[in-house]
Amino acid sequence: MAGGSASELGFWPTLFGGIMAALAARTAIHIGIKEVKLLWKIVRTETLAVDQATATDELVQIQGCVQPTQPDDTFTSPILDNECVVYEYRVDRYGFDIRQSLQNSGSEPVESGSAYTSFVLSDGNGDIVIDPNADSLVLQTTTETLSTKAEQIADERVEFEPTAYRLASGESTQPVDLTERTINVGERVIVIGRTTTVAEQTTTGGDAVITPEESGLTVMDGDPRNVAKTKARRGVFALICAPVFSFFAVFMLQDAIFTIL
Repeated sequence: MAGGSASELGFWPTLFGGIMAALAARTAIHIGIKEVKLLWKIVRTETLAVDQATATDELVQIQGCVQPTQPDDTFTSPILDNECVVYEYRVDRYGFDIRQSLQNSGSEPVESGSAYTSFVLSDGNGDIVIDPNADSLVLQTTTETLSTKAEQIADERVEFEPTAYRLASGESTQPVDLTERTINVGERVIVIGRTTTVAEQTTTGGDAVITPEESGLTVMDGDPRNVAKTKARRGVFALICAPVFSFFAVFMLQDAIFTIL
């Protein structure tokens, strides 16, 4: 091939570019399918009261307020200091890192952690126990950026030594993002899943339970319509990008093979 041939870059750069394009295509397909499946789950499920949901084995949507299974069965979130039943947090150096965008690897946060516990969802018509895990959560994120060395040192939530991230000039530091997702006690959330009625002694404060393993549990703390719109946009965009990345992958890998034939 003449003129614009990718082989002019050399065998290894062309091969590497083709592999990266293929990985990007695979990631885009995975994200697109995942987002569209969740969109379909939100759209097709009927909203029921807890007492009605426990009487059916269909996939249902339940809205209610969060209460702990026991008064002291809660956490204090490390960034916002909220009383909660779920939290996930990260402390990252601020800014876009392309390594982190590739397969979510190559860039570790400065600090991160999470904690989960079962909680009771109540809507006034009954109580149901929800047992979440990381894959079941679709939660809004709160992010705060600490820009200066003084802010980072004064903030007790940042437990690492901020001077380790000092820039070469002066006493300034790279900004640090504090990111947290929580389900707070008393917060109104939306749950999608299939209920399982179990023996009274195996539940704590609920008439039934929803677990990720048996129900495809999804827990959201935002308006389902807004979540559905967001998932639709992300899913469609990812699925549009997938064939573009696939085209470049085929073109560059084919060109790399031709250079050694």
